[in-house]
Amino acid sequence: MSVCLVLLMTLSNGLAVPGPVPKAALLKAEAKKRQLEHRDGGIHPYRKEHMTQILARYHTGLHPTEDEKLVAFISEESKKYGFEPELILALISTESSFYNWAVSNKGALGMMQIIPETGKALAKVNQIAWNEQNQRLFDPYVNIRLGIHYLHVLNKRFGDIRIALAAYNFGPTKVQRWLRRGRRIPTRYANKVMRFYSSYLASNKKHIQMREAASKTISEIPFHSDT
Repeated sequence: MSVCLVLLMTLSNGLAVPGPVPKAALLKAEAKKRQLEHRDGGIHPYRKEHMTQILARYHTGLHPTEDEKLVAFISEESKKYGFEPELILALISTESSFYNWAVSNKGALGMMQIIPETGKALAKVNQIAWNEQNQRLFDPYVNIRLGIHYLHVLNKRFGDIRIALAAYNFGPTKVQRWLRRGRRIPTRYANKVMRFYSSYLASNKKHIQMREAASKTISEIPFHSDT
């Protein structure tokens, strides 16, 4: 008899050793996992869990129930452009510390600190309705969608994520002028984003490993039989 078909075996001391999970159940579980990952932007459930924990460290100015929705949305939008969601978390951490109502001294608004003029142009490209009061930039989902798209445009233009991050901070016209004149591009801002990025990737990896190890340990604990 195949090992995969062995059922629970009751031992003489009253313990029952759980047999392997039937193949049909394994396939069903795997399908459910893929469905969850697709719904949440293709990320591992434990990875999403830890990203939500990262977001919970910050004061967003939004209801706490928005954290999971924002993480799923960031993951989905990041995937469209080939970015790791942790990079976007890092960018938002640097720009606004996730405070939705942030306003810079230069007039940049929202989580990804978008200048209204830039936001209006990006909204047009993304076919998002705009109002002259720029209130759409205080909708976190609109703000994040436009911010990720903007980073994609800059990355495509400069072909280097660090230069793209510098352009996100200083403006693409200024960075282009510096490059044309052979000037060194300031790296402090990009380095800060990349440090957050590396930290989030590492902590997420560690979190997943710990959760999977704990889950494996629990699954290996024998069950007591009631018979």
